[in-house]
Amino acid sequence: MIEIEVLDGRVRASDDGRPITLTLDDAWLVVALTLAGEPGLHARTVMSALGVSSATLRKRMERFRARTGLEFTSEGVKADKVYRLDRAGVDVDALRFLEMTDEIRRSGDQGVDDAVEAARSLWKSGLPQFPGRPGPAPDAYDRLGKAYGYLADRCRRILIVDDQVGDNLAQRLGRSRCTVAHTFDEFEKLRADLGNFDLAVVDLHLTNTYADATGDTIVREINAMGVALPVAMITRRPPENRSVPEWIKSLALVDVIFKAGDGPGADMAYVAQRVNELLREGTTALACDQLMQRVQRLRRKARQRLRADRSEADYREAVDQMERDADRIGRLASETRLGPARAETERFVTTYGE
Repeated sequence: MIEIEVLDGRVRASDDGRPITLTLDDAWLVVALTLAGEPGLHARTVMSALGVSSATLRKRMERFRARTGLEFTSEGVKADKVYRLDRAGVDVDALRFLEMTDEIRRSGDQGVDDAVEAARSLWKSGLPQFPGRPGPAPDAYDRLGKAYGYLADRCRRILIVDDQVGDNLAQRLGRSRCTVAHTFDEFEKLRADLGNFDLAVVDLHLTNTYADATGDTIVREINAMGVALPVAMITRRPPENRSVPEWIKSLALVDVIFKAGDGPGADMAYVAQRVNELLREGTTALACDQLMQRVQRLRRKARQRLRADRSEADYREAVDQMERDADRIGRLASETRLGPARAETERFVTTYGE
């Protein structure tokens, strides 16, 4: 069995578990050939993408066949030739993803949670891109993107922490699975389940006044736990004496969303729209970006603190260690490993200060 994986941002192939080494041209051909629709992969497309002539195309395709083990047929001559993959004994994660999504569409809304999670687990970093080359399978990429968007809107788990408009917002986000916590105590009961949500939408004020900032406390708890749960804050008014950009950076929020009002009749259309936009943009990546900005701010302050009462040699040694710690957080965040990056950031704060 030849297995092809293209949903992790790169192309990987194996034959009965043995990795197949792919050149950049091979990777493009693997995607183009395996995802080609009807009538198949046109020779002109290959020639344009790989910069080969019709005279050398046949040899190029034979070498590709030998390196990958993929079998394909061809019809026509020279530039008018069309290649078709023999799919027997070939498993492509992108094609399985489309098949699973089509089955979920046919099944309707009943009993598909496990199927949605299984399909979504195939989509890791998304489809590979080939800068400077034409798209290997534009129609298939379009179908896959729409399928991913469909699943992203289905069975997402959103935690809403709001004392007044939480239920209203949950109704607006009806295609997602929303859990509403109306108080801090209700949120605390969900601590063990926080890693299973795709996004938390937290109200800054959980009382009938604007005197508290319980939302900040909740976000700090999530950060301290090192859980991979992106957080968006919602509020009717910003906190006093703090700019919104600074607020976002200090807590590594994915966004601050302003609601039009409070109470059961408040219009949550804009908040729901923005939540859906954030989910499509990728909340984990957004949270990691904000975390990296927070760490940059922390490392600048740490350098100043480390200067006090140290010799130049001790200062340089302390700064070098701090920079290594900060770089480790940056690597975790760049790999969108939000949970470990948060945990390391909390250790950084304990060691070097806020």
